[in-house]
Amino acid sequence: MSIKTQKQEAGPIPSEKVLTIRTITGTEDVIVHSSQVDANGVEVGCIGQKGDEFLVELPRETLRGRWLVWVSKSAIVA
Repeated sequence: MSIKTQKQEAGPIPSEKVLTIRTITGTEDVIVHSSQVDANGVEVGCIGQKGDEFLVELPRETLRGRWLVWVSKSAIVA
């Protein structure tokens, strides 16, 4: 499963990217290896679902220290 990214920027080293992900409570920034990102988004693991919201596990910890975030169904890449 992939989720859309709001913004993708160069990371602290050439092989990384900084991604901004929209969650149901705001945004989260996460630094991931470039190979984990494509034009559509970033691969995540689905942990659970509540209505139109999905609890996903990110490939790395966000800058705020979160591994799990809730995203809306509209953030899921088909």
